[in-house]
Amino acid sequence: MTKKIVVIGGGISGLVAAVYGSLAGFSVTVYEQQQTAGGECTGWDRDGYHIDNCIHWLMGTSPGSQLYELWKTVGALEENIRIHRFPAMYASELDGQRLTLWRDSRRTERDMLALSPADKEEIRKLMRFCRLAQKVQIPASIPSELMGSGDRLKMMLTMGAALKIFRAYEGMNVQDLTERFSHPLIRCLISDFTPADSQASSFAMAYGNFLSGDGGIPDGGSRAFAQRVRRRAEELGARIETGRPVQKIQTDQARATGILLEDGETVPCDYVVPACDLAVTFGQLLSKDRMEPLLREMYADRRAYPIYNTFQTAMAVDSPQNPLEHETIFSYPQLVTVPGMGERITVKTYGYEPSFSPAGRQLLQTMQGGTEDLYEYWSRLYQDPQAYRAKKTAQAQLTRKALEDRFPQLRGKLTVLDVWTPMTYSRYCSAYKGFYQAFSLSKYSAKLPYPSAYVQGLGNVVLAGQWITPPGGLPGSATAGKFAIQRILKKEGRDFRL
Repeated sequence: MTKKIVVIGGGISGLVAAVYGSLAGFSVTVYEQQQTAGGECTGWDRDGYHIDNCIHWLMGTSPGSQLYELWKTVGALEENIRIHRFPAMYASELDGQRLTLWRDSRRTERDMLALSPADKEEIRKLMRFCRLAQKVQIPASIPSELMGSGDRLKMMLTMGAALKIFRAYEGMNVQDLTERFSHPLIRCLISDFTPADSQASSFAMAYGNFLSGDGGIPDGGSRAFAQRVRRRAEELGARIETGRPVQKIQTDQARATGILLEDGETVPCDYVVPACDLAVTFGQLLSKDRMEPLLREMYADRRAYPIYNTFQTAMAVDSPQNPLEHETIFSYPQLVTVPGMGERITVKTYGYEPSFSPAGRQLLQTMQGGTEDLYEYWSRLYQDPQAYRAKKTAQAQLTRKALEDRFPQLRGKLTVLDVWTPMTYSRYCSAYKGFYQAFSLSKYSAKLPYPSAYVQGLGNVVLAGQWITPPGGLPGSATAGKFAIQRILKKEGRDFRL
């Protein structure tokens, strides 16, 4: 008889699990609490504009990698889907100076050397590691615990460059890395994308992926990306039940017997794949007592496993001209109005997606980063809905002023379309402390930083979702969904290589 898998959570990880589970011959049903599948990989419409929430750039868009094959298998990348690629990753500004991370690393290096000859040695060292990182591929074949000696050898060959980078930056965070440079703008450039307490290797790995040409944005953005994966899952026979929150995973001794939905319906199954936020899995669906030790440590040790928050806005631009050459990050100290908020603001436009805006207009989005304290502030304020809305409006207007001060050509042309805070992700995605990724890895993290996908005492529950692949993101989400099915196949005594 066909065995049944229940997947809890219809984000990218859950949808990928549905595709691979269906390909493996299981009967798969996904239960998603919201009316739309995709989780945090989504977008929404406001006044004729489409606001894109997730894909900054996507690893695995170039043929030849394991991740690319995964995206093709699940329908996320298709032959007719154009990939938008850009000449620069972003530009950082400080005190009237500007520095850009170009796709041409030699050009970036020349600009950095011209800016700060005193940092010559460190600049060249950093750029060497960034170029080395171009060779790194995200492992997406099989879970590490299921690998044989041949698999491990292949992984070592594809991850050899990464190991060199990790060794070079061992015991360092981004703050340590920036302190090697004397010029403040170079320090900003490095920390603008990778937070100060994350691992120092993060910058080289991120920029290296961009340099490789692998990172791009699929046509249609995040919502269209998720819808393609859902369509593929349904074509293979999976059922995607939206608007169906799960209340509990029902258990009997050492096994899960099924799930209990909030509407009271009980759904029996052979396997359960929680692909939701782990703070929901342990504490709501299951007891926290079932957390394995490393996972407990991640929630308890905030220094070793930090999380971040953001305040974001979307604005209509009453002009056919794209006001930005590249994504730009600059300082505006007046924006720091609440605890935990940073003064650096990222600005991005979507001129490459004409369908996101009415004819003759542009869409602009901003992101202002912060610490976990930002969530604490907004969650307390949310208890007073009127005060919460008023603060969002005031901060958005201050953001508009920052944009008009930095880009005078925008003065009088900006209209706020939407504002979202950490509470938005908490409300709609049940995101732990309002963070849309997973725990970040720091120099204090465990040397083997990934928690187990298996649940103590429950042999037929296998975890998925980005929180078991810190620091998360779409590649981690997708591989966790695929690996969950391979782990189930192993339990079934079947070929798990897919």
